[in-house]
Amino acid sequence: MKGSLWAWITHRITAVVLVVLGAIHFGVMHFVDPTAVITFGDSQMRLQSALYLVVDAGLLVTGLYHGLNGVRNIILDYWPGAGRAAGWILTAIGVVAAGYGSLALAAFLAN
Repeated sequence: MKGSLWAWITHRITAVVLVVLGAIHFGVMHFVDPTAVITFGDSQMRLQSALYLVVDAGLLVTGLYHGLNGVRNIILDYWPGAGRAAGWILTAIGVVAAGYGSLALAAFLAN
């Protein structure tokens, strides 16, 4: 029960964080200069800024946690006995996906 409480709380927290980070991302990318053509070079230049990197990395990590925790909740609704195994499998998927996403962000940092 204790683990379920923390999963519920962190799910709500990541939802709020995703709304805030998503608003920042969409605000900057789509409303600051709506006529701008977004190119890889422009994205690479923006991601040299720590703020953009933190926002995008935050979206990656919180989005993965929120989504995979939601999948875990669905699994537990249908198969309550699958709790520990589902948690470990989804954690492994999350770590791999976060690593892959980090490599994609790192590609923008290469000069």
